[in-house]
Amino acid sequence: MVKDEPVSLLRQTIYCLIPFLDIYAAYRVTRLRKYLLIMILVGIPVSIADTLLFPIDVTDDIPFEELETSEMIFYGYDTNHFAATAVAWAGFILLAIFLVRRWSKQWNQKFQTTES
Repeated sequence: MVKDEPVSLLRQTIYCLIPFLDIYAAYRVTRLRKYLLIMILVGIPVSIADTLLFPIDVTDDIPFEELETSEMIFYGYDTNHFAATAVAWAGFILLAIFLVRRWSKQWNQKFQTTES
């Protein structure tokens, strides 16, 4: 259960920058379900657009031993795909920061009005 205490906006913002801690930050302000729903509803169209804009050529027969190496250097061949992926990740992080900070301010405001 979530503790009924104010949260630090700086700490919540830092949590959004670290993978998987953004989920914890949303949980601390009791908005986890809403956060996951928003991120999934935004992520599905982004991944569909990524697949349509940058299709992967699967006609090449890559031996299983070389599969990992080819996956690692995939982004090196197409700089547009790398740039689009970086922009998408930055957008997701900015969205996470926006949502968690907004909900954290609302959460902290609940404690300011009850103490006054």
